[in-house]
Amino acid sequence: MAQQSEPTTDTDTSHATLSITNLGGIDETTVEFSPGVTLLTGRNATNRTSLLRALNGALGGTAPTLKSGADEGHVTLTLSNDEFTRTVTRTGAGIERDGTPYTDAETLVDSFVTLLEDNPARRAVERGDDLHDIIMRPVDTEAIEQRIRDLRQEKQELEAERDRVEQRRDTLPQLEERRHTLQEEIASIDEELNTLRDEVAAFEADAEAAEDAEALVDDLDARRQELQRTEDDIELVESERDALQDELETARADRDAVPDDSTDDRTDLETELESLRDQKRHLETTISSLRTIVEFNDDLLAEDGHDLPGIDPDDEAVTAALAPDETQNVVCWTCGSRVEQGTIADRLDDLRAVIEDKQAERADLTERIEALKDDRQTLEQQQRRREELDRKIERTEEKIDQREQRLDDLESKAAELREEIHELEAEVAETEALRESDLLETYEQLSELQYERGQLTQERDEVDEEIAEIEALPSPDDLEAQLDELSTELERERTRIADLEAEAVEQFNDHMDEILDVLGFKNIARVWIERKTNDGGRGPPETVFDLNLVRQDETGTVYEDVVAHLSESEREVVGLVVTLAGYLAHEAYEEVPFMLLDSLEAIDSNRIAALVDYFADYVPHLVVALLPEDAEGLSADYERLTANALTA
Repeated sequence: MAQQSEPTTDTDTSHATLSITNLGGIDETTVEFSPGVTLLTGRNATNRTSLLRALNGALGGTAPTLKSGADEGHVTLTLSNDEFTRTVTRTGAGIERDGTPYTDAETLVDSFVTLLEDNPARRAVERGDDLHDIIMRPVDTEAIEQRIRDLRQEKQELEAERDRVEQRRDTLPQLEERRHTLQEEIASIDEELNTLRDEVAAFEADAEAAEDAEALVDDLDARRQELQRTEDDIELVESERDALQDELETARADRDAVPDDSTDDRTDLETELESLRDQKRHLETTISSLRTIVEFNDDLLAEDGHDLPGIDPDDEAVTAALAPDETQNVVCWTCGSRVEQGTIADRLDDLRAVIEDKQAERADLTERIEALKDDRQTLEQQQRRREELDRKIERTEEKIDQREQRLDDLESKAAELREEIHELEAEVAETEALRESDLLETYEQLSELQYERGQLTQERDEVDEEIAEIEALPSPDDLEAQLDELSTELERERTRIADLEAEAVEQFNDHMDEILDVLGFKNIARVWIERKTNDGGRGPPETVFDLNLVRQDETGTVYEDVVAHLSESEREVVGLVVTLAGYLAHEAYEEVPFMLLDSLEAIDSNRIAALVDYFADYVPHLVVALLPEDAEGLSADYERLTANALTA
């Protein structure tokens, strides 16, 4: 059985005040709600539904309607000293809504908070439609899919980083061995240098001449080392410049390969897309209006006992109008003229055909809108790619210029060093006699060994830097842990929609079992939703929520039945449980502290009382519109507002 979900402490359960002006049938009124259940009692046409629709608007829904003849109406909901407003204004372009409602989760409020007669879930059960799209409507599947794409990209980049780190760490043993070898070679040269310095000290040559010769050789050695370092820098910078030039050519080729698109093309696409969306919204409004007309007229013609608007039920002409003979004349409720009942039925069939045509037109518009969205996404991706390549080309050109300037500076420096070395070599050549002595030879050996030691020291430092850089890289365990976290999040996002679907189905099935027991529908053994995946052959598989019914007769025999055979009250109960399941599965109580109930007349009073008690366990503020006789069976602890309060 489903575990009762109490509203969280984050949801506002404080005292509420609602002020309404010129909405629905209400001129102006202010009512207050305490936490728990509030019953709006009164006969029909006493503005109970108008109040619920206004409250829907303050919460963030789309239900409030402007009072006939008024140019502006508004509603204000006050909770914990915070005010949430909604204004409805009549303009030349139509009705506009503005303000700061309690939440911007419009779909959530309309689908699972506002359970009026036209609630989509209740109507879907009544018509036998698939419930999947209704229950999953608040889920932003496009955002989830984008998050999955982002996680995949992040995971690929992290895997590449992990592979790079592993490759570099694999070189550590070789680098450490090379560092050890270099240190041994440097130590060996240091021993030789110490020996030569001892030999120099033992010479009895002229101290001043020996000092000059040593300084000359040291100077020559220093210039040669500096020249070597400069030539190494030149080679490195040339290599960097050549690599950047290759990179620049590749970037330019990639940029030329990206198709160009004009601003006019994108503007035209956006204009067409907006136009198609306007057409689709207009069609949906038309379809909804036509359906309302057809359903209303079907209700008038379907059963005996319906009171035709404006006709006295005791009138003999009306009694004749309700006869089953389709040729019998009836009074048209719209114009007052007498027409054949069959003529009205024919006109309803014509309207149904118009609805089907409009639905086909809407499907075609939807397909065109999706195609244009794909085109827009392609243009945006091309634009981003062009801008990225342009920035890369600009950065690469700047780097090439920097390398060229660096090369010029290094070449100038190398030329100066070669000139200085040439001059020093000439001076050394002039000290021929000194050079022929063992002292000069020893100095030359010292110079060569010092140069060699400098080269080895530089290489050892480079190896040390590379080892330090590798050791500073993230550890493979840390990278694997990050990959595991990404994989877990990716799997969670992949299954998020399926989990929500499963949660909604479980909530419905558990609550349906409980409510069937609470309301005492003895001839219904079970009503449940089965989650199925239909493979349409084209495109991805679609998930559907199949509503199933098993009845039990007086002998205890159970048998399958179809939802269409449910009574009106049974269908209303099923529709309400669907909305409760969606309310809990989407955790709507975290977003909105209200649930609004209306149009429960098809359910008997005792079951209404049990149903309200059941729903009250899950909602901080439950506002229910009831007839006076239906309200009598509910707990006296529930707050009551009479119709008089709505006309004050």
